[in-house]
Amino acid sequence: MRGTVQADMKRSQLKRVPDFQARHQEPAHTALTALKDAAVSGDNVFAVLMDAARVCSLQQITDAFFEVGGQYRRNV
Repeated sequence: MRGTVQADMKRSQLKRVPDFQARHQEPAHTALTALKDAAVSGDNVFAVLMDAARVCSLQQITDAFFEVGGQYRRNV
């Protein structure tokens, strides 16, 4: 039963992502630009990452980092 509750919670969260992104579209754009700028310039990204986490989804943040730094692939 625990797995069912967790799966339901996950589905609920995923359903709400598009609405969250729509409500925060403008501040997210600003936050992601600041995050990418900090990453490219070699600045400490912690503060801008915390700002971005308030208005961006994890996927948006991940995509921003991939855009400026490429995707990490671990050698197995």
